[in-house]
Amino acid sequence: MRICYLFNSSTPSSNPGSIQVVNTCAAISELSHDIRLITPNTGSKLSLKKFYGIKKSPKLIKLRYFKKFPIGLNYYLFSIFSIFYGIRNKTELYITRNYFSLFLLNLLKKKAIIEVHHDLKNEGRLVNILYKYFDIFNNKNIIKVIAITNPVKEYLVNNFKVDKRKIEIISSASALKFKFNRIKKKKTYNIGYFGSLDSSKGSEFIIKLSNKDKNNKYFIYGGSKEEVLKLKKKKIPNNLQINHSVQYGRIKKNISKMDILLMPSNPKKLRSLGGIGNIAKYTSPLKLFDYLASGKIIIASNLKVFKEIIQNDRDCIIVNNLNPNTWYKLIKYLNKNLTKINKIKLNAYNLSKHYTYNIRAKKILKM
Repeated sequence: MRICYLFNSSTPSSNPGSIQVVNTCAAISELSHDIRLITPNTGSKLSLKKFYGIKKSPKLIKLRYFKKFPIGLNYYLFSIFSIFYGIRNKTELYITRNYFSLFLLNLLKKKAIIEVHHDLKNEGRLVNILYKYFDIFNNKNIIKVIAITNPVKEYLVNNFKVDKRKIEIISSASALKFKFNRIKKKKTYNIGYFGSLDSSKGSEFIIKLSNKDKNNKYFIYGGSKEEVLKLKKKKIPNNLQINHSVQYGRIKKNISKMDILLMPSNPKKLRSLGGIGNIAKYTSPLKLFDYLASGKIIIASNLKVFKEIIQNDRDCIIVNNLNPNTWYKLIKYLNKNLTKINKIKLNAYNLSKHYTYNIRAKKILKM
């Protein structure tokens, strides 16, 4: 089947959305479909295979006119040009995350699947008007609506009266493959965080935690070089290393060096990429699935949406607050209860087998 994935973000890049879309497209390609990924002319010059470490790459089509992230008028023009390419390519099925692209595909009576990851609050006025007055999601040409989490599904049903039978919850996934190793008692553990440096995701909390816990080594991998330099202007303890994000194809090496992985997200205010909106209610963070695949011990904040995937004392440790003293005491507790911790680690590792991109791609295309 000829498929076009319309994606208006930098590719290749370490943007979680880009990582997910490319790996999803790669998995669809491995299922013997002819898939093209259409993006703006932004992102790394490296090939998709090299940047993401994928075996089979979708054909990447970068629209030359869009040399920056498409905002304003270019947001709408990108949708028009990308669909025009798809029509020329005799596309049989379109997949997109873009609400305006979906509206145009509706008008043109093209078969489409949309992935919904958040509400419409961050969208422009025109898009909000279109979705207020037109029943777009329930159009017969929209063959499936993918909700990243159950709260997203509820949002679609309650606000747009989307037919529940049309919505399928398909979570994120991981493309990383690790060998499981038991954790052993050590004097010093490597404790890592991989992701955005936005304060709502926990970077500033980790600075406080590492200041409190001088016995262990802490590592942060995320953000641009400029964001790292800005964060380093704060008082950083000697046992904390802050590094800019690495390309996805190399991240396995860094995660493998860790003993404990952190997800100290703010349960009340969790900002999306670019520091806008609040996705705490809807998020399905990519790093959670990479963390599970690694078989490391995961310590996470108590977000209701996380519990769709993980459960406290089964495959992770969930903490009810963002008090560094609480997290510090918990880390000390882990070292004294390694039998229990290794059982939790193994459960997490086994759970990850249900969240691969091959499984995700098959669910997306199942009609």
